[in-house]
Amino acid sequence: MEEQTKTATMQTPMVSVIVPVFNQRDYVERCLRSIASQECDFPIEVIVGDDLSTDGTRDVLRSLEPELPDWFQILLRPKNMGLRGENNCNDLLHRCRGRYMAILEGDDFWTYDGKLQAQVDFLESHPGYSACYHHCVVVGADSKPNGEKYPECPKEEYTFKEFFYMSLPGQIGTSLYRREPYLKAREDITRMRLYDSYPGDRRNAFFILTIGRVRCMNQAWSAYRHVVKGGSSYSSNVRIDEGYARQELLFGKTIINFAESRHNAEAIHAAKMTYYRTLLKWSVGKVRCSTLHDALREIMGEKDRRPSYLLSPLRWYAVLGVRALLGRGVTL
Repeated sequence: MEEQTKTATMQTPMVSVIVPVFNQRDYVERCLRSIASQECDFPIEVIVGDDLSTDGTRDVLRSLEPELPDWFQILLRPKNMGLRGENNCNDLLHRCRGRYMAILEGDDFWTYDGKLQAQVDFLESHPGYSACYHHCVVVGADSKPNGEKYPECPKEEYTFKEFFYMSLPGQIGTSLYRREPYLKAREDITRMRLYDSYPGDRRNAFFILTIGRVRCMNQAWSAYRHVVKGGSSYSSNVRIDEGYARQELLFGKTIINFAESRHNAEAIHAAKMTYYRTLLKWSVGKVRCSTLHDALREIMGEKDRRPSYLLSPLRWYAVLGVRALLGRGVTL
């Protein structure tokens, strides 16, 4: 594995920042400079992993290397690590040493130099919280706001109810986690995974609530780049078809199993509400992977809360419809 000659400081960091990069030549400099400009009263480390980019991204990283602080470490992968197993992001996570951990993808950037300080200060003074997020601005290829609204939590506290409504505590680049409990829960839910592909931010949003409370700061301190045409994000490439529907159902079964393994009644209810809402959704309409008869029979097999599960789609559409009318970001 080729690495830059400059290595991260041996001082134990308070925060580890990982930056997975792939074919982001036009954006990665702004991303890294936004991290380098952070003003903190504690040590941090930044681990950048380029997954064998082919568009000139590696040349940009090499040219930036002399200008970056000595707490940056750049890994230039000798081969593409892919999306499964010990992939680029997973390897970066396992290299972290900090008490806290942040993730910033190579095409996004932070807009406030005190972001990390504010989030660390909050988590240090609130031990019952597992993570802290903030709001973001959605930008296009030109790094300017494109008018989109990210489906972030409209409240200061993220809950299982908000998870059911498909809101997120924040975009991945806004997060700060307690590293060890995050990695443990992530490994546990990954072992139980029944699906092949589903957004990682939804998975994260669920399992961090089983660790502790989650704060959502309402300041927009970062920019999330959403490039619909030619972008590499999940949302720009996903196809809504029977295969997608099956993956969504398998995700629902996965979080039910995970919640039951945690013996968390609130998590179990939220997971079942999500699964049955999804099951009913994919039992009607043009795209189906179940029949309505089978879906209803499965719900009636539940001993408790059957009315809640039967009415879950109506409740979901009603709340999200109101939020959409209010101009908030929603995922339908």
